Amino acid sequence: MNLPKAIEQVLADLIRSNAAVGPGVIFRPWQTLQADNNWDASVDRIFPLIDIRCSAPTTADNQVARSVECAVLMGTNADDDRDHAFISNMFEEVHQFLDQLFIQFRAGNFDADPLASFVEDTQALVGDASRFRFGGLTFGAGMEPYDDGGINMLGITLEVHYSRDDI
Repeated sequence: MNLPKAIEQVLADLIRSNAAVGPGVIFRPWQTLQADNNWDASVDRIFPLIDIRCSAPTTADNQVARSVECAVLMGTNADDDRDHAFISNMFEEVHQFLDQLFIQFRAGNFDADPLASFVEDTQALVGDASRFRFGGLTFGAGMEPYDDGGINMLGITLEVHYSRDDI
């Protein structure tokens, strides 16, 4: 499996199991929508949702260090969330979880969950641990809240740094 696809799935699974995002939230790892058993192939988007999209890997000048930028987008139907309370709660819970991953990384707690699960589960989905040597996490640019066509959206960007030693 490609690395961005694996990270999308792992983040969806870990957010689902660690963050109290509220009832009925659909998780949409972008490359594997069918990974959420509530996904409906006949409907493009069901709200509330958490949509996770990871970029193709970028490579540093040294050709070893790499990174994948992951947008974790939260959305609600404006008619159902007029005061933005539901999306605000989702944002708070998701941010708190991603911050926990970041704090564990910064503290060097690589054996603690959920960071240990993030690394192990990503390696397992990629199928070859040498293709994903975890290097760290950084937060990307903040995403301004917006509404579009009756949909409230808010997001966080997390960058996953790694190297690979299979080449």
